[in-house]
Amino acid sequence: SIPFFINQSKNKRIDLENKKKHLSKAFYITVLEKNDSLKNSHLLKIAFQSYKLRFDHLFKKSNREAQLLSTKLKDTFSIADTHWNYGLYYNKAEVLDSAYYNYHRAYKYYQDIGHEFNEAKMLYNMAYIQSRSKNFTGSEILCFQAIAKYKALNKYSGLYKCYNHLGVIYKDLEEYDKAIEFYRLALKNLEKVEDKEANKELTLNNLGLIYQKNKEFKLAIDYFNLAFENENLKNIDFKHFVRVIDNKAYTRFMSKDTIGVLKNLQKALLFRDSIKDKSGIVISKIHLAEYYAYKLDSTNAIKLTKEANLLSKSIGNNRDILSSLLLLSKFDKGNSDYYLKKYIALTDSLQTEERKIRNKFTRIRFETDEYIEENSVLSQRVFGLVGAGVISVLLFLLYYFIRSKKAKTQELIFEREQQKANEEIYSLMLKQHEKKEEGRLKERNRIAEELHDGILGSIYGTRMQMGFLPLKGDAGTLEMYKSCLKELHGIEKEIRDVSHELKFEAGASQINFIVTLENLLESQSIIGNFTYKLTYDDCIYWEDVGDVIKINLYRIIQEALQNVQKYANASEVNIAFTLNEKMLKLTIHDNGVGFEKKINKKGIGLMNMKSRVEKLKGTIEIDSKINEGTVIYCIIPLKKLN
Repeated sequence: SIPFFINQSKNKRIDLENKKKHLSKAFYITVLEKNDSLKNSHLLKIAFQSYKLRFDHLFKKSNREAQLLSTKLKDTFSIADTHWNYGLYYNKAEVLDSAYYNYHRAYKYYQDIGHEFNEAKMLYNMAYIQSRSKNFTGSEILCFQAIAKYKALNKYSGLYKCYNHLGVIYKDLEEYDKAIEFYRLALKNLEKVEDKEANKELTLNNLGLIYQKNKEFKLAIDYFNLAFENENLKNIDFKHFVRVIDNKAYTRFMSKDTIGVLKNLQKALLFRDSIKDKSGIVISKIHLAEYYAYKLDSTNAIKLTKEANLLSKSIGNNRDILSSLLLLSKFDKGNSDYYLKKYIALTDSLQTEERKIRNKFTRIRFETDEYIEENSVLSQRVFGLVGAGVISVLLFLLYYFIRSKKAKTQELIFEREQQKANEEIYSLMLKQHEKKEEGRLKERNRIAEELHDGILGSIYGTRMQMGFLPLKGDAGTLEMYKSCLKELHGIEKEIRDVSHELKFEAGASQINFIVTLENLLESQSIIGNFTYKLTYDDCIYWEDVGDVIKINLYRIIQEALQNVQKYANASEVNIAFTLNEKMLKLTIHDNGVGFEKKINKKGIGLMNMKSRVEKLKGTIEIDSKINEGTVIYCIIPLKKLN
């Protein structure tokens, strides 16, 4: 009966009120369900359907119950799903900080269980939230992280969304060439998606708007026409169909081709009014107002702009509130100063609010990570106590066992303990490097964010305010004024470039292991009097490579360098890491005197290397020739150990 009522709530032939009644019945029957796993599954479905029906009361109740039950069952995937549901709910309600918090929690839970597809989805959702609060740098970073995961999974629909979003970001930053590049990448990935819906037409429309901004009106109209080539667009997505009609007509108006423009602008407004598309109605009225102002009909221009202003206030659309205030300052000459002051005041307050939200995002990331770290420490303590008890018993048994064994067995046990101690020392060394590097990267990120969010935002606001000042004067003065505005725009781009360079430090996620190797090579090269070169593929994410692998790779390289010092008499050592289909390859090459493999095949150093590689289920090959040097090849499978 539960699936029946849930399905009835999705039945298109049933009105909304009855859909809600069916879903409520499903919930109350589910509460009585004895099987917790089945109950949890139904609660999650009910919560999501409640969100789709905007049945807020039932959504909160069912999603809360699902979260509590998922926690009781220790079902990490379902806990993540409940946070995803909350993220969707708060995003639609425009509570951006709560939406971001829940997307971030969901991301962490999916990360814990290695569900990369849903990780990528949460990264995209967080990127979308960041861009809504004008944190374009943060949004861009999250988008590229999502792209890396989608690429690895060949998820072209996700890649389309990310590239399309990057196009939107760069359009807002007025970097139109980059916006075009990402929109085209979006279309390229969309070709590999089976169910395209109206996504192609959406991106074609976005490209049209870019060319419209660049005043390349013919190209803009060409892209709008390409969107209309889909004869079924009206049925697939009527709202988008109307959007393209309006954009094409407005572009023709901007190009001074006004034949039939009024008719199409009015047609778009009529369509939007029929489907109660309030945001669309605002845009249509603003476009019509600009048309009437061009035709010197100031009465209609002011009337429509005021209507657009009131409607945009009612739906909380700050972008259109600002647009309408700016137009009123131009059209209503008698009240120009009044509207301009309101425009400036609202711009300042929005910048302050956006900064507060961005700061909340930073705190959410920090506090969530801190909470997870505290739980991890507590878990480690519990495991440590259990482990201590187990080790105590094992040591007692081991003591009895050792006494009955020969001296050779004692020697092997000692060697094993020594190796364990060496690995712990290496782990501590890695953690020390990690702490140092983490502090440095945090400071770089803080400076980058302050440059981008603080100084750049202030310069941008000042430039926009100066741009709308109705200055008068001779041609030379006005030209100097325009030159100053252009110089300010140039300064903005320079600051943005600097902040991006600070933010995107190459190899930040890989630095700990690589820095450790660099330190080893530097110290050994001084002792052995040789030069060295360390290279590695950018696609290797050392954070994802297990500590066991990194410890053994470090020891293999250390053993090889000791052999170089003792026997090779080499002047140059090259070490390279490459990655090919989950196989990590290490190559160590020196230009020393070489050796005959038959003589040295039983050397303790080479045996240690072979033993370490075999533990990692890998292969090792040593190629050496007299007076031509030595090459060591190690291939380690990552998949089996992850």
